Amino acid sequence: MRWIYLLTAGVLAATLTACSSAPKDGPGVGEDAAAMTEEELERARAEAAALRDADRLSEVELYAGAPMSREPIVYFGFDEYTVDEQYRDMLREHAAFLMENRDRRVVIEGHTDNRGSREYNIGLGERRANAVRDILLSHGVSSTQIDTVSYGKERPAVEGYGEDVWSMNRRAVIVYGR
Repeated sequence: MRWIYLLTAGVLAATLTACSSAPKDGPGVGEDAAAMTEEELERARAEAAALRDADRLSEVELYAGAPMSREPIVYFGFDEYTVDEQYRDMLREHAAFLMENRDRRVVIEGHTDNRGSREYNIGLGERRANAVRDILLSHGVSSTQIDTVSYGKERPAVEGYGEDVWSMNRRAVIVYGR
């Protein structure tokens, strides 16, 4: 019986030793940084600084100059991802703004109502976001200015059940960033 305790202690010690830490130098450590040129490192540092600064901007600064004649939201019918004609002018305004401001970026968030499976709704939200993205691209916006994300049914605009609620959650939202 005593040998079981010794064996268990030995296995535990070997496991803890193997998981303790990674080597600080040697093959494979720091190879990516060493392979980068000074110019690439400086560009990476500048991009990281820009991302940190973008997080500090107020909402007013993020949306400064953006077309806000109407909410930057496209609503969809049940199980639909085709952009209705009523949103075309609004999307044209956003496309013109983005083309004039090539340093500005947007994220298009795709959302669904709470019916259906999580997986199906993630896919539908993605198709909705991509439909809005495709219209912006067709008006000349650079693909580097647009990111898309699908939240499916995970971030409802309105909680509850019924067509009034569901219709407010079936949407794609244009969110501005730097």
